[in-house]
Amino acid sequence: MTTFYSHSVVTARGNLPRLVRELEVALEEGLHERMQVPLREVVSSEQPRAAFLSMPAVSKHFGLYINKVATIFERSATDPLPTVNAVVTAFSTRTGELLAMLDGAAVTNLKCAAVSALVTDRCARTDARVLAIAGTGVQARQQAVSVCAVRPIQEVRLWARNASRCAAFASELRASLGQDVRVITCESLDVAVRNADVIGTATSSKAPLGRFADLSPTVHINCMGGHTTETREVPLELLRTSTLIVEDLATAVAEAGPVHASALSLGQLVRTGRESLRAGRTVFSSTGHAFLDVITTAHLLRELEPHRD
Repeated sequence: MTTFYSHSVVTARGNLPRLVRELEVALEEGLHERMQVPLREVVSSEQPRAAFLSMPAVSKHFGLYINKVATIFERSATDPLPTVNAVVTAFSTRTGELLAMLDGAAVTNLKCAAVSALVTDRCARTDARVLAIAGTGVQARQQAVSVCAVRPIQEVRLWARNASRCAAFASELRASLGQDVRVITCESLDVAVRNADVIGTATSSKAPLGRFADLSPTVHINCMGGHTTETREVPLELLRTSTLIVEDLATAVAEAGPVHASALSLGQLVRTGRESLRAGRTVFSSTGHAFLDVITTAHLLRELEPHRD
């Protein structure tokens, strides 16, 4: 019988430092270039406002065919239902058998934390101490986890449009990060990001969240929230004047616009000198890509193997 791994099981068994290293090795060896990854299929709906996604990928190296299928619903702030629902199916490319089904949100969260940690470790100054986060959702939490895993963060500044949620998020982080990390809430995004060493944006905003003024010349920014060719969380000028990093160039240009045409893909990033990246401003403009889901799923299946029936 095929095992379904729930959100709690996937979250408990995923090993972030080990996955970051596995991603790095896969990129250095060009394993992502040997996968078959079609462009994702998206079916949109106006009533209700929603999107239905299918993201397949095949890797002979990992012996996996996976497909992450998901629904994304636009919801009000008071709606208790999640915005994203997803499941990952994993089949063997050797036998064709269904190996497992995994909670898609948990796989995505682990993947996003790992890739953010990898990119931040490459791009952020080694003495980075101040992290600013915009948003209070799941991806905002992943930014705190990922950046604190690779840099000695001493201060976390939070900003969100909903002040009560921001305060609750601050309390949560104080409990999880401990007394050595100062967690504060800010009245505006521009106050939060002023001279910060690392910034993480994780919202569904269709317009820039702020001016992003008074930035450190060596700041690294992880943009993990909503994006299209017409809408984005950060000003277009910030993207034009920074070194951009994306998971996959073709996907980024198609989904987030031609401003990404000269961006570094993750494969190029791991072959670029760290010092040159850390000497200027860098922006990871994330659009996601199924090759990361393959590597994350392979990691999880190894970690979960002793627990399979």
